[in-house]
Amino acid sequence: MSLPRILLDCESLKDRNSGFSHFVVPLAHELIRQNTRYQLYCYVPPQEVGGLGRQGVRYLTQRSFHKYFNPASYGLRLWHATSQLSWYVPTSPLTKVVLTVHDLNFLHENPDERTYTRQLAMVRRNIRRADYLVTISDFVRQDILRHADLLGYTGRQPLRYVPRGVEDLASVPLGHVPAYVPRRPFLFGLGTINSKKNYHVLAALLQGTDYELVLAGSFAEADYVATIRAAAAQAGAADRVTVLTRISEADKTWYYQHCLAYMQPSLAEGFGLPVVEAMQLGKPVFLSRLTSLPEVGGAAAYYFDDFSPEHLRQALAAGLARHSPARAAEAQAQARQFSWAQAAADYLTVYQELLGR
Repeated sequence: MSLPRILLDCESLKDRNSGFSHFVVPLAHELIRQNTRYQLYCYVPPQEVGGLGRQGVRYLTQRSFHKYFNPASYGLRLWHATSQLSWYVPTSPLTKVVLTVHDLNFLHENPDERTYTRQLAMVRRNIRRADYLVTISDFVRQDILRHADLLGYTGRQPLRYVPRGVEDLASVPLGHVPAYVPRRPFLFGLGTINSKKNYHVLAALLQGTDYELVLAGSFAEADYVATIRAAAAQAGAADRVTVLTRISEADKTWYYQHCLAYMQPSLAEGFGLPVVEAMQLGKPVFLSRLTSLPEVGGAAAYYFDDFSPEHLRQALAAGLARHSPARAAEAQAQARQFSWAQAAADYLTVYQELLGR
């Protein structure tokens, strides 16, 4: 008797550096390792066929025209759409759909009207098609409930929070140094460099100190980089801000290891992966209290209650003075809660609930 066929949407592998890829790849590997009930397919761009291995998985090749003529799915019992903004949903109405919702940041960021309208339409379409909704943080689950009418969520589908996993940081090769080595104690921030990240407020922390600020991301919006540099100039620290893009994994780990503190003053986050990575090393992390960040950082993090320069400086000084080996151990314990093995096991339970086996 053949096993039921299920599919994991891995279309995001078109960019291995994207945040969605950092979700899909480790989840796929764990599903392949743990799965015994289903024939697992991964839906991938042509160049990624075989990229997740050959044992325990088959592949369906993604094509750009699938946005308009959806991929054939009549042999599939279940389709796992791994992003709330996915273009790709199954044609067959008999195929069950699990939808992972990473964030509803467009409701919190005040984007331009075109972006807001486009993202809302996509999220509404995917929620209506889904048979089961999963969120990567409890904040996002609550966000769906708060905005149920706007999103078209009627409550007919189960809605569950499955904490995403976080991979252990790769070790840094002996003697490795990044292309840019800070010359002073430095604060580090990681993530797409745009207004949502709110990095420009950190310039106040350079005033009256000898600190540097190093920001790294897969992409940097030029207008927002200009905003950051203007804030640094106003603080008298124009030469102490460095913006990097597409750094290597080894460089990333090096910056975590050597920074004075990790900073994430974001206005909106669906999760906060770098927060967990920094806590894996026991680093002091300083976060906003907005959206999902308090859930991720827990009691092990330090928080900005507002973004006034005086408060930012006071919070940083107090947190650095408080940090200790015991606090570092608390941060590492908090980070260990986010396991890919557990996330995959939880998703397999979701699949079983939908398929009844």
